Amino acid sequence: MLKFKAKICIIEDDRDLNDLLTLKLKSNAYEVLSLFDFKELENVLDEQEIDLLIVDRNLPSGDSLEKIKNLRKQGYKEPVIFLTAKTLHKDLLEGFEGGCDDYICKPFEFDELLLRIKAVLKRYKKDEEKLFYKDFILDTINRDFFYKDELIELSNLDYELIKCLFENQNILLSRQFLSENVWKDDTTNDKTINIALTRLRKKIPKLQTHIKSIRGVGYKLC
Repeated sequence: MLKFKAKICIIEDDRDLNDLLTLKLKSNAYEVLSLFDFKELENVLDEQEIDLLIVDRNLPSGDSLEKIKNLRKQGYKEPVIFLTAKTLHKDLLEGFEGGCDDYICKPFEFDELLLRIKAVLKRYKKDEEKLFYKDFILDTINRDFFYKDELIELSNLDYELIKCLFENQNILLSRQFLSENVWKDDTTNDKTINIALTRLRKKIPKLQTHIKSIRGVGYKLC
């Protein structure tokens, strides 16, 4: 059984927010463990390997900052992102000094959180070698692309486009972004990009309806 990209543990006592984050992260191919207080985490860390903690600072058992500090003293090295309503500059400094890797103030946009998660995991080299979307799998080591068990041949450009889309699922990508990250050239014209995406959608019909063209802006895999 192939793994998800990374296993994320959410510790958030607001059940609606917890449920929403769990749903959205799963839709982006992350494996998610949902907890509602920090005291539930102790047994989890003894039994499971967690790639990233997303922790609300204000929990029923108290300020989770002190608990993260204690984990760090005990040698816990996995990345931590704080979600918090504490928005003062001193709160942010306390968070980073206490051992968090990123600090996100509420309210926040999920797209921003997703990008920050990816950045933290990349720094820790926690990203898996396979990218997942629905029944598609992109093996970034061997550059193989599968629909279920069927291998689909890709050109180099097809591969780079799919990799970019899979790494940024549910995020609207401008043509400028695609130009810089796929063609590695910020001067690629819009017509070239549009033609490449049109060919890709025709080549892989089962992916076609999920690559949305936003007129005048860019593309989105959703």
